[in-house]
Formats: sequence, structure tokens, C-alpha cells
Amino acid sequence: MAKPPFTEDQKTLLQAFHAAKDAAFKKWKLADGPDSLAAALVAAWEAHPFEVPREKHWDPNDPYKERWPKGGWAPLRNIDDGLWTLQLKPDAPWGMVVYRASYGDDAAWERMLVEIFDTLVFSLESEDRLDLLSRHRLVVMDDRSQFEGATPDSVRKHFNKWVLEELKRNWRVPPMPDDEVAKVESANHGIDHYSGVRYNFCLLVDDICLESLDRMGPVLKLVDKREGGFDEGRMEPLESEEILAWEGGVTNSEFENVGWMYQCASEYVELQHRLHESGNWSDKYQRPPMMDWDFDFSHAPGYWRRNGKCSKKE
Repeated sequence: MAKPPFTEDQKTLLQAFHAAKDAAFKKWKLADGPDSLAAALVAAWEAHPFEVPREKHWDPNDPYKERWPKGGWAPLRNIDDGLWTLQLKPDAPWGMVVYRASYGDDAAWERMLVEIFDTLVFSLESEDRLDLLSRHRLVVMDDRSQFEGATPDSVRKHFNKWVLEELKRNWRVPPMPDDEVAKVESANHGIDHYSGVRYNFCLLVDDICLESLDRMGPVLKLVDKREGGFDEGRMEPLESEEILAWEGGVTNSEFENVGWMYQCASEYVELQHRLHESGNWSDKYQRPPMMDWDFDFSHAPGYWRRNGKCSKKE
């Protein structure tokens, strides 16, 4: 069924929101203070709230209907699930940690952060979930002394420590119990496992990611806080002349989980819906440099470094 058209009042509010959003992007330099831009976007939404017309699929008998906006089912409800984890504070945030590993091009880094924020607003607006904007917090790790040249492995070590501290900060009734701390530290299905992408995955922006802005569209490295693993029975021996084909890992098999993969920046919100439980990683995983729509290395991220002959993607 087609969505009903916008009313004139909705069009007016939508135009006003976009004008306020565009003004916020012009005023705040993301690399200097992403929280300032985030606050400005929330203020723009609160000053000009509107509903995107869409077909409703609400179940009045849903026992959890008080969780969803307007009292029923809502798109991106898996993000709501993480926010409603009972052990966490009612105002606990969602959103991801992004690590900057490349420091040679400040303008490109700024563009990448804008891409993330822009797709955040676009995705929430498209799903009529701008109400989630006020709880979103992007955490930017850009300490050059710590993260220049960082790899997925080095980022993973820092991120795991951050996750525990973030859970402690957002625990409903501090202090966080010792048994819960032990579960998180041992990756033994603690509260982090069920509390959303924020506590299980982080983003890494390195040289290839920044170069992708002008080569194929912005991509990010999505890092699982758990180390990769594989079934040795399915592995193929690594041939020296093929080492450059795959990124990471110790084998030449597409089935090896190296603990990270490339992700389109445009899917920033969607992946937080799909990976709301960390176990869903295996369903989405593609060994890098492959992505879920690519079937050969000539189109995969970094193809320009592998002397690929394909043209720039539109």
C-alpha cells in the first residue's frame, strides 16, 4: 500500500526541520565537537516535529506497546530493545564509537563524520523514527597519540575496555555487580550481549576508508569486539602469491572470520537494527575486502591499491 501524501502542515514542518538541520551542519565543525552538532540536530527536531506518512502496523495486544512511539510497533524496534534493557538507565544512549586511525587529511575526516551524521538523520527520517535522535550519541576517538595507524586488533583492545566503563556509567543502580563485570570481561553473554551494537561493535576509519570517499562511496571498518575464529576443516592453505587478495587473517579462505568487515557508511543506522544481538554477526559477515553486494576483488574496497581496473562506482 502506498504511503499517504504529506499534508501542507507536514510539508511546512519538514521544510523547517531541514532548514534548521542544514544550518546546524554549517555552524558546527564535527571534528571539533560532534556533541555540539548532535545537540543542534535534536533541537531542530524538537522545534519542528513531524510525522512521516506511512502505513501503520500496530498490535493493540502487544505487551510491550508502551516501548514504541505512539503506542505500537515501530520501525527500527531492535534499537528500542537495546534502550529498554532493564539493567541500564532509562536515558542510556545508543550510537557507536568511531576510531580515527588516519591523520593525513583533516578535510576527508570531516567529510566522513558528516556522512555518518547525515545518514543518521536521513535514515531516522525515512523510518519515521526521529524520536530516536535525542538518545543517539556518537563517540569519536581521535587522539592521534593513541590511534594513528591503529589496526582492528589494537582498536579491539581499547574498545573492550571502553565497553566495560560505558556499561558502568549507564548501569541503572551503581555500582555494576562484580558477576556482571566478570561476564563482560570474559565475553560470556553478559548484559553487553543484549544491549545493542554500542557495546559489541565499533567503527574504524583508516586510509582506505577516507580514500573511499572519492573512489566508491564512503566505507567504514566494522570491528567485532570478539576476536575472529574459523573452522579449520574448511580452510584452504595460504598461497604466497595470493596473500594480498584477502585482508587480515591467516588463511586464504573466504570463510575465515577475521573479526572485522567493511560496511557502507550509509548503513550506519540499519546495522544497529540488524546487529542488535551480537550473535547476528555471523549472518551478515563477509570476509574483507568483500562486501555483501560484491563478488570479485575488482570492486571491493581498496581495489585502487590492488591495481583494479574497474571504474569508479556511482
